[in-house]
Amino acid sequence: MAINVLDTHTLMGVKQQLPKFQPYFLQMFFGQTVTFDTKEIVFEKIRKGIKLAPFVAPLVSGKPNRKRGGKMLSFEPAYVKPTDNVEPGMLLKRQPGEAIGGELNPLQRRLAVIGQILDDQEKSILYREEWMAVQAVMTGQVTVEGEEYETQVVDYNRSPENSVTLVGPAKWDTVDPDTYDPTDDIEEWAERATGVVDKLVFDKTAWKSFSRFKVVKEKLDKNIAGNNSSINLSPQLARIVQFKGNFGEYELWVYAGKHEDDTGTEVYYMPEGTLLMAPSSTDDVMAYGAIQDAEANASGVVAVSRYPSNWITKNPSVEWMQTQSAPLPVMFDADAFVTIKVQ
Repeated sequence: MAINVLDTHTLMGVKQQLPKFQPYFLQMFFGQTVTFDTKEIVFEKIRKGIKLAPFVAPLVSGKPNRKRGGKMLSFEPAYVKPTDNVEPGMLLKRQPGEAIGGELNPLQRRLAVIGQILDDQEKSILYREEWMAVQAVMTGQVTVEGEEYETQVVDYNRSPENSVTLVGPAKWDTVDPDTYDPTDDIEEWAERATGVVDKLVFDKTAWKSFSRFKVVKEKLDKNIAGNNSSINLSPQLARIVQFKGNFGEYELWVYAGKHEDDTGTEVYYMPEGTLLMAPSSTDDVMAYGAIQDAEANASGVVAVSRYPSNWITKNPSVEWMQTQSAPLPVMFDADAFVTIKVQ
């Protein structure tokens, strides 16, 4: 009997039932999504000023505001499409979580394996999106490179003053923790942001330096930890993100998220010894270019963030699973953030 290939509608239904995991930077700064029906993602960057409404006499006609110049930016994002095969041997063996001795038949095991593959592919795309989000927020740029894809840099035009590196005796791990007060540093850096920053995100090393200061130990408010923070952490996210409390008007967070590099080595998303100053909310989005797949396009599927598919080759006989996506974080104001290399 022939194996029934699962249609995309069914696969998308399965994906919707899978446990949701949203990495920290995506959840905090790129919570909205926008899909395009073109290969290119186009966005407008407008530098908004602070202009006072002009005074006029009550009976004088108002004059139209002068239009600000806008800069149209476009980028064709690199594709990601993790691909796996459903190995026949996997359908004959007991799966993890299945009762000893086996309780599922091969057809049921196939569906369980497909569900696990979809979950793994979804997470691999989320981890790549988180990597892109971290690069955008921390550096004001995203470098996109890959197999058969010419390296390109998406530059969000962050001001050089918003990327700070402490050197020599100014580094937090060299100053006297009993007498040094980092409050002035924080206030000075906050002034560089175009808006209000009220969140400090540390990597583990930067937090170690910050938390050793005597003044921090005295002023740190731990009583509301986790209760009044700006996001609710899922159990998965709580393992890699810690809300430490408040320091004055700032929420303090420590982010220890990791991913595997091309060699399979685990590395932290945030560079060692770095601090991010950020607003509690942004208008930034995760955008997706059009799906470029003949079958998808023939069935009217173009502007979606994910396109899972399932097919079979006959010689050799292999069943395949694939999820396609074309993501790109879009930042409208890179100067809303300030990053500091504190040591």
